[in-house]
Amino acid sequence: RGAMPSTPQDAGTTSAIKALEKYVNAMVADAGRILQSVAIIPLAPSEHTSQQSSSSSKRSIVLVQKGPAVRAPEAVAILERTLAGTLHKDYVYAAGSQYMITTVTRRSFYGRLTSTTVGGGLIVAKTGKLLIVATYTTPALPAEAVPQVQKFADELTRLDY
Repeated sequence: RGAMPSTPQDAGTTSAIKALEKYVNAMVADAGRILQSVAIIPLAPSEHTSQQSSSSSKRSIVLVQKGPAVRAPEAVAILERTLAGTLHKDYVYAAGSQYMITTVTRRSFYGRLTSTTVGGGLIVAKTGKLLIVATYTTPALPAEAVPQVQKFADELTRLDY
C-alpha cells in the first residue's frame, strides 16, 4: 500500500494529491477486491481542486478516485448532505448507483445498494479535512469493507487530513 506523507499538508497541494492518489489506487487494488471504488472529496473544495479538471466542461470537486467514478453532481450532493447531517434522509447516488443509508455514526454513514440484481454498499467517512466515499459489491460484505475504510479514515485523521 502506498505511504501517506508523514507531515500534515494542505489536502489540495499537488504533493498531497499525488500521495492520496497513490494510496487510494493501492487501497482498491490491494483490498482483495473488497472495495470497488474509493473517492476523496475535500470538505472545503479549494480553487485548485475545482480547476483540476478545467479541461472538461464540468468542474469536479473530487480530489482523487479509483474505480467507477463518482460524478461531480453526486459528489456535491454527498458533500452538502454529509455536512448538513442529512445524508440518511433520502437515497444517495454514487457512481451511477442508488444507495439507502442504513446506519449513521459520529463520523460515518453506511448504506446498502438498492439494486435487486446485485448486492453491495456505500461507506461515507469524514475526517478533519476530507470525505471518503467507498463502494463495494458482492461477494464483499460490510464486515470486510467497513474496517478498511475506517482504518484509512483513522490514518488520514492521524495525519491531520
